[in-house]
Amino acid sequence: MSESRAIHQLVHTLSYGDAISTEVLALQRTLQALGYQSEIFAIGEHVRLKGRSRPYREVLQSESADLILHYSLGSPLNEVYASWNRGRRTLVYHNITPAKWFEGVNARVARDIERGLSDLPALCAASDAIWADSQFNADELAALGFRSEVLELLVDPGRWGLPRNETVYADVRRLARMNILHVGRLAPNKRVEDILKAFRFLHVGLEPDSKLWLVGIDTDTELYSFSLREMAARLGIGGAVEFTGCLSDEGVRALYEACDAYICMSEHEGFCLPLVEAMHFGLPLVAFGAGAVADTVGDGGVVVSEKRHAQLGQLLYDMAIPGELREKLVAHGRRRVAHFSEERFRARVADLVSRQHEARKAQGA
Repeated sequence: MSESRAIHQLVHTLSYGDAISTEVLALQRTLQALGYQSEIFAIGEHVRLKGRSRPYREVLQSESADLILHYSLGSPLNEVYASWNRGRRTLVYHNITPAKWFEGVNARVARDIERGLSDLPALCAASDAIWADSQFNADELAALGFRSEVLELLVDPGRWGLPRNETVYADVRRLARMNILHVGRLAPNKRVEDILKAFRFLHVGLEPDSKLWLVGIDTDTELYSFSLREMAARLGIGGAVEFTGCLSDEGVRALYEACDAYICMSEHEGFCLPLVEAMHFGLPLVAFGAGAVADTVGDGGVVVSEKRHAQLGQLLYDMAIPGELREKLVAHGRRRVAHFSEERFRARVADLVSRQHEARKAQGA
């Protein structure tokens, strides 16, 4: 039991549907179930999550609390965390996409990334504990000289327990016989251009009655998003590619359940939660094995080390049609996704927090 001690979280923006905010909300539920008072303090909050967080400066009103900082870039939260002396500090490292990916796309984002990288060592040194959401991220911290515990992300029943949007589901099934999906921000490191090239081979050479669904926002990456639309038009597949923008969880679930295969060609991922979600919803997947991708997928899908677009198009087609390959991949994915259950997540959080509680008692705090 926690002796009513508070464990609060700091996150730059409580977003809707992204991996960091999914973990923040799951952590809050878990900490509260363990008996801790737990609030979320943020600089920004998505309108769909209105009231779920408090303005970040209000955390300064807490007389005594442990803090968890979800770290991904430079932020005023870092100063609050670094100066905190009213409880233990835990940094959760979600990885920082290298600034090179945003050069020529958004100079401000590139500057924020550079600041985030420069602040990271000092914040790690100030922390009583560090959690990383993948072994890949833990290895990055180890290269800086810091030890961390791995707390992997989860398939959140709080998001996916909602029914799918039946209108979206029906539209997807009506518009094409074969549907390919990618979920994630339209950011340069995601290498969506490779997805377009692979899909072109499928659409032109194998199944003209097909569509590619790209689900994700392009906030701060509008130039990249525009270039993708131009590329789709040049490749002659503009009418077969749907840029959906932001969708509700019910809408995203409808796409996961209506589509026939999933593809990820990203070249920098600290975890890549949509891969787990695709497996959860029974989608066979192919992914490029960069960053944490191979560890996340495990044996639940096809991980490739080269981007041969024609072969990828053929593989997408083979995975999407009914048959032994599809059945095998779906079964492997469902087994793999059990590793990312809420039960395992809660047990891991309970263990990590318990060890911190014992360390506090040993220090007489």
